[in-house]
Amino acid sequence: MKKFLILLLVGLVALGQINPLFALTAKEIITKVDNLEDGDTSISKLTMILIDKKGNKRIRKTKGFRKDYGEDTKSITYFLSPADVKNTTFLAFDYDDEAKEDDNWLYLPALRKVKRIASGNKKDSFMGTDFSYHDMNGLNIDEWDYQIIKESAKIDGHDCWVIGSVPKKAIAKAVIKDTGYLKRVGWIRKDNFMMLQSKIWVKKGKKLKVLKASEIKKIQDIWTVGKLEMKTLDRKGRLEHATVLLFDEVLYNKGVDDNTFTTQQMERGL
Repeated sequence: MKKFLILLLVGLVALGQINPLFALTAKEIITKVDNLEDGDTSISKLTMILIDKKGNKRIRKTKGFRKDYGEDTKSITYFLSPADVKNTTFLAFDYDDEAKEDDNWLYLPALRKVKRIASGNKKDSFMGTDFSYHDMNGLNIDEWDYQIIKESAKIDGHDCWVIGSVPKKAIAKAVIKDTGYLKRVGWIRKDNFMMLQSKIWVKKGKKLKVLKASEIKKIQDIWTVGKLEMKTLDRKGRLEHATVLLFDEVLYNKGVDDNTFTTQQMERGL
């Protein structure tokens, strides 16, 4: 009888009559994405390409450092070129405690001043890119409800879950005001939980942001994105602006001094 029940269960799963007992929920999948291994520290060199609707490009070079402190993370990004942004520095403290507001600072060399980014401004563009300050830090996954829209979809030949998310009803107005986002849909690789694509509906101007991750490979046994592209489309689907991030070099688990992540270091520069 036990064997019969097992065979019956397997048959029903194969026929799609019931979900397998080990199937993950949408929230569990998103949690795995959020908890992907990224090393205790990282040092990265980045090429940032800003593209306007006419195809004109501006190219920037940056170098960044990140370090984990338990569940919290500190990171700093130095702009190396061109001259108009050289020595601009971005410092971010990402706290695991959702009741604690993440801290962001921006050093502008022309003003010789460190500016703290107010919480109400974190939906704004980061340094003229298509990424917001919230995009750079990562959104609070516990403020959103998740649903599997499609169990299987192919992106670049990889089998993915398609997961939709909307702000939780009880806090929806506050989340939309804070992030500027109405809803999101993400395509997540089943073999490694990497987000390959995401569509984000923006409240202001009824715009759509489309994120694409590619050139994914293992570096020091850690899955790493080599290229990120974020496009901003107007309400008619026309390209307004795009940002491409090319990760030229990434090193994990190298020594990064704690003094790297201070406002004093921002002023001193790289």
